[in-house]
Amino acid sequence: MIRWTRSARIATGKDLQAMKWAKEIQQFNNKKYKLQGTVYLDLFGEYGTIRWFTDFPDLATLEKVMNQVLADQEYLQKLSQVPGLFIQGSGFDTVMRTL
Repeated sequence: MIRWTRSARIATGKDLQAMKWAKEIQQFNNKKYKLQGTVYLDLFGEYGTIRWFTDFPDLATLEKVMNQVLADQEYLQKLSQVPGLFIQGSGFDTVMRTL
């Protein structure tokens, strides 16, 4: 099992808009790409950090879905709504596997 995660810190004063967008983009990806991803908000530690999680059966499937998403004009249009919602440079991706 492969787990992909992305995290980003919400920009000051953009909490509600960023949380709404984070949920909407996850719902879009789940529906369009038949994923079962989830989105979370840190309550302790780095408060204001949103984290997306999606599991894939293997790296090949992750790569296939990522290529589809990055070529999807509707997805890219949704990304155009992001500027100002998150602190620039705070995005971080991780890919891990089960032991």
